[in-house]
Amino acid sequence: MSGSSHPTPGSTRARGVGVLRRLGGRAVAGFGDGNTILKTVIAATLSWWIAADLISLPDPVLAPVGAILVAQATPYATARKSFQRAAGIVVGVLLGAATAAVVGAGLPTVFLVTVIGMFAGRLLRLGSQMHQIAMTAVLVVGSSEQLGYGTARIEENMLGVLVGTAVALFVPSAGFTRRAREETTRLTRDMAALLGAMGEGLADGTWTGEAGGWVRRARGLSSRLDLVRSAVRQAHEAARWRTRAGEEAVAQLAEASAALEHVSHQLRGIARGLYNLTFREGRPPALHWDQRDPLLRPEPAPAPAGLDVLLGDLARLVAEIADHHIAAESPAPDRGGALRVLLGEAEARFMATALAQSPAYGQWRVLCTAGILEDTRKVLHELDPEHGPHPSAFR
Repeated sequence: MSGSSHPTPGSTRARGVGVLRRLGGRAVAGFGDGNTILKTVIAATLSWWIAADLISLPDPVLAPVGAILVAQATPYATARKSFQRAAGIVVGVLLGAATAAVVGAGLPTVFLVTVIGMFAGRLLRLGSQMHQIAMTAVLVVGSSEQLGYGTARIEENMLGVLVGTAVALFVPSAGFTRRAREETTRLTRDMAALLGAMGEGLADGTWTGEAGGWVRRARGLSSRLDLVRSAVRQAHEAARWRTRAGEEAVAQLAEASAALEHVSHQLRGIARGLYNLTFREGRPPALHWDQRDPLLRPEPAPAPAGLDVLLGDLARLVAEIADHHIAAESPAPDRGGALRVLLGEAEARFMATALAQSPAYGQWRVLCTAGILEDTRKVLHELDPEHGPHPSAFR
């Protein structure tokens, strides 16, 4: 039929290529995955060898299973999961054997041990192993030889847990601290680059056409904070039970990520404020009745005089922090000297820029009040069901 459409070979091939690319993207290993796989393989193989050849257990399969299930990226995470799994197995065996001895095996017993086991796992704070008590108890109840199965399960799992923990402690972990430092440095440098671009755009008069792009870049930097925080958390776990110097380095990165989070919020505010001065979205959000009328739309307001130089000062300040305070693992003893000079210059430039707008801006109370009112206006804009940025939320 003329109205029907059939996929062409080209479109089918394109869809196939797209599927392969998506699968390939999912197959790309994350940071530390190779190290975790190596430790898991060593622990599982070693557990089987010990259980089957050295101890000669009749059914050693649970030993490597236990080693595999406790494998984590860092020694601390592995030890924590090992403890949770071991506790869950011991309590589960005792619960299953006791309940089967008193009530007998059957549907009511399975229901009872599952309810008690799940609540006990929650009470004991077993985390991701919360189900281990209930699962072990059900396996013990369902076994024809409850006590024998329970004893074997404890022995083999404990062997796997111990081997997995030992391998995690002795095999060096991936460089999580280095990765956290690199991610934090990269984000800080990109913030400095955005500040520099904003200063240059204001200086050459092209800022009205670039302000929207600055807002999108600032939002992108904010979204990357999650990656930085995740890297710092992994570095914190990897640094536990290590040297004091390693713990101090991670503590510095954690503090730096908190500072970057605050700076990111302010950077988005600066970019959004400049974009608002272009009136590209119409009148200020509080004046809805003529917001979309092009004849009533005002001309772009001028940016504060001297803001271009001030943003350039901030860009150099942030770049100094990235290069000499975050990126450097062994910073120079006088690293604070250059930072204090740049900070003093930026503060003086800020005061001059603020006073050039209005003498009242020399008072902190006036600036604080203006900031509160501006944030209130932004709330009005966000909650506007007709002209705001999220109209579909209010349908």
